[in-house]
Amino acid sequence: MIASDNVLRAKELEAYEAIELDRHSEIVRLILAEVSLLTDKYRYVRRHDVPHIRELVGLVDLLWQDVEMHAARPREPALHEEIGTY
Repeated sequence: MIASDNVLRAKELEAYEAIELDRHSEIVRLILAEVSLLTDKYRYVRRHDVPHIRELVGLVDLLWQDVEMHAARPREPALHEEIGTY
């Protein structure tokens, strides 16, 4: 990876940190869907073995692992659900 890529990535991350994700969640989902399609398309094509695609593949995989782990956790009942169950 080139040092300038790291600088550009840091600037991009800084800009994205300013975005309120809850407010823009639909657009973020659309972007993630397009990124997923792009990474699936180029995941196994050796001539397109571009570092950014490898990084995107890893990040998309990491996101889905986190989503699946969160979905697999047993949900704790809310306090109002527990009241009157004893």
